Amino acid sequence: MKKIYLIPIVIFSAFLLILFVLYNRYAGYYEDEKINSYISKNIEILNENIEFEKRYALSISLFLSKNNKIKEALHKEDQAEALREIKNFLNELKKATGINNIDIQIHTKELKAFARSWENGGYLGKELSGFRKGLVLVKNSKKPFVSIELGKRLNIKAISPILDKEHNFIGSIEAIVGFQNIKHRLRKFDLDILGLLDSKFIDIAVDIRDHKRIGGYYVVENEYPKTLFDTLKKHLEIFKKQRPYYKIDGRIITTIPMRNVGIEDVGMIVLSMREGGSINILDVTNKKIERENQNYTFDRKYRKVIIK
Repeated sequence: MKKIYLIPIVIFSAFLLILFVLYNRYAGYYEDEKINSYISKNIEILNENIEFEKRYALSISLFLSKNNKIKEALHKEDQAEALREIKNFLNELKKATGINNIDIQIHTKELKAFARSWENGGYLGKELSGFRKGLVLVKNSKKPFVSIELGKRLNIKAISPILDKEHNFIGSIEAIVGFQNIKHRLRKFDLDILGLLDSKFIDIAVDIRDHKRIGGYYVVENEYPKTLFDTLKKHLEIFKKQRPYYKIDGRIITTIPMRNVGIEDVGMIVLSMREGGSINILDVTNKKIERENQNYTFDRKYRKVIIK
């Protein structure tokens, strides 16, 4: 009789064990999916802010590409006049908006350096076509192009062709912006980023040779989140990319490839976000939820950046 009673007990216990195992697996799967969704949405916010900065830089280069004084300066090979014109523009921009972190460069039709807003001399006639793929693309297509591009620095470069009245290519102009504005906006979402250049490209990006190094990479900018940098120094295993993300000290850290002209991997962006955070993009009241700063609004419902 005892054996008869034991059989249902064993069956019931096995059933409970199976339920327990399935529950744990489901709970783990659900937690992973929740974290993956959270990371994906934060990467989406990062990408949207990068695209916003690209469009902003492109609007400036397109505007300046129509400037008749710059066209005339190229025609006459008058570098001084070109410099005056771009510096006047940057001064007016700063007065009107307070923005002063944009660089402008003009190139000749042979893709040589002609005028730079950030250097006083020593660059005129420097050949750029050997390592500036974006310049070659714009010359061949006669169309504007914007991307993260490797040059003396690694940053966003928006290049527009300069055309004469007959639609002939006579040069190009680019607006160059770093990641400072992006970093500032992302802090409102409790996100930190660190741009890193693979050390094998440092012979091209000569302007960042003296920047901080970590794990075979150079920090792209002088101003960077030091807490995130220190975390990476203590956890160099992150650079092996053996896991999609790492949980460290209440933060989730993941890496995103950074591609030169959208093709070649030249480094990465390290993205850090608060562990346990959430982003709700659903608005049941149909009311727009906005994150604001001085120069833009981010509409979380429609997942887009709006210029004020």
